[in-house]
Amino acid sequence: MTAILRCSDLCVAYGGRPVLSSVSLSLGVGFYGLWGANGTGKSTLLRMLSGSARPDHGDVWINGKHLVRDDVAARQSLAYVPDEAVVYPFMTGHDLMALCAWARKAPDIAPSIIEGFGLAPHLDKRYDALSLGTRRKMLIASAFIGEPSLLLMDEPANGLDAQSHAFFGALLAEKSRIACVLLSTHDGAFLETMGATIIRQESLGAS
Repeated sequence: MTAILRCSDLCVAYGGRPVLSSVSLSLGVGFYGLWGANGTGKSTLLRMLSGSARPDHGDVWINGKHLVRDDVAARQSLAYVPDEAVVYPFMTGHDLMALCAWARKAPDIAPSIIEGFGLAPHLDKRYDALSLGTRRKMLIASAFIGEPSLLLMDEPANGLDAQSHAFFGALLAEKSRIACVLLSTHDGAFLETMGATIIRQESLGAS
C-alpha cells in the first residue's frame, strides 16, 4: 500500500494530561472511520494530521511531503473539515470556495456539488448569517474543490438533512476509490453502510 497519510510518534498533552501518546498511522486509498468515545482525542488527532495545530512531538507526511518542513506542497493535497470551523464571518460562500480553490491551485467547485447540497441560494450570504446545517454543507462542499488526495473530516454529517446526507455519502464513496478519506463520527450505521475501515481511537495510544 502506498501511504497517502503517514504520521509517526505523535504526542500531545494539555495541562499536563496526555491526550495522544505515540500515535503512528499509515493510510492509503480508502475510507477510514475514526471511532471512539468523547474525550479520547479524535478531534485533537485530526487537527494534528491537518496541520491546524502542532503536536508536542512527532511528524506527519502527506504524499511523502512533511507537513511542517514542506507545508505548502503537503497542504495542496489536503482538505480538512473541522467540527467547528473558524471562518471569517464576513466571508460569503463564493469567498470560501474561491479561497479553497486558490489554496489548492485548482478550478472552482463543480456546479453539481453546489446543486447536490442545495447551496446555490446561499452563495452570496455572509457565513455568520447561515444556519448550522448550511455552514456544514459549505465546508463539506469546499473539501471537494480540486483533487485533494487526503480528506480529513471531524463529525462532518452533524446538522445535515437527509437528502444532503445521502448526497454526501455518494460523494465520499466515489472519492474514497481514488483518495484517502478519514473521518470521525458517532454514526456507526453510516460507517457500516460505507464499508469503512474502523480505526479505534483507543488503539492508537490515545488517553
